[in-house]
Amino acid sequence: MYSKNLQPIYIVGPTATGKSELALKLAEKFDGVVISADSMQIYRGLDIGTAKVSKAVMREIPHKMIDIVNVDEEFSVAEYARLARIEIENAQEAGKLPIVVGGTGLYFEALIFPMSFAGTLKNDELRDYLAYFCALNGAQALHNMLEFFDEESANRLNVNDVKRVVRALEIVLTTGKPMSKSGDKMHKDPQSVTMIGLTCDRELLYKRINERVDRMFDEGLSDEVLSVGNFDYQSMQAIGYKEFKQLQFDIIDGKKVPNSASLQQIKQLIKQHTRNYAKRQLTWFRRYKFVKWFDISDLNGALEYAENVVYNKS
Repeated sequence: MYSKNLQPIYIVGPTATGKSELALKLAEKFDGVVISADSMQIYRGLDIGTAKVSKAVMREIPHKMIDIVNVDEEFSVAEYARLARIEIENAQEAGKLPIVVGGTGLYFEALIFPMSFAGTLKNDELRDYLAYFCALNGAQALHNMLEFFDEESANRLNVNDVKRVVRALEIVLTTGKPMSKSGDKMHKDPQSVTMIGLTCDRELLYKRINERVDRMFDEGLSDEVLSVGNFDYQSMQAIGYKEFKQLQFDIIDGKKVPNSASLQQIKQLIKQHTRNYAKRQLTWFRRYKFVKWFDISDLNGALEYAENVVYNKS
């Protein structure tokens, strides 16, 4: 038998590597709770572009941190960490295995290293990531992140002063000094973290990404995006949604319809942006020396590894 106070198993990796599939297999085997660490699956109504599992699956296996805010609401790293910790504790108290799965690096960082990011990334790479994060999510989301890690600097800096906000984040995430006086019961020695990473050959990964985007369009991604329509929302700044801002329309029989050529251009742009994002995800998660990496062709190996952890180290 295994301990009822089960420590979380984290599943990470680039998009389209089958993380959700592995999480479901683990949840079935250990009566687990799947806790999403995806910065877009939090939004209600954004189902296709975020690759959420079906409602039927969610009825069979508990899923948390999905559909918790409306598309017109903002959401911070701090709020994610607070709510996700509650879900982890609730699962543990119920004797269930918490399975945290997703590709949003900052969400994992806030859960595993809430005291600091010290020494986890070279400054140039970190600055590049923060700039990319701002481009994807907007200046307000970047400022919200600074507020989580360094509230004093956030109160001093204007949300639109992106250069100084990035610099402040670079300092606190590299040195950890602004967080050094605070305590956090969720802080763990990285050696105690069980994290499974999924990866595959780059050519195969890109093929899977391209096929996923094609499926999203077949399932009605354009209708999902246009039903929201307001590209000023934080939720609309993400890959798979922001590209539609440049969509062109035709007037047919007095009705406004998307231009087919424009849709194809947007589809290709989403594929390109997603491939670039996948590379950045790999860069982020490969910083963690405690990740046990598995090729996507070896999900059974990942399951066996998790089983060994649950039965022997819980």
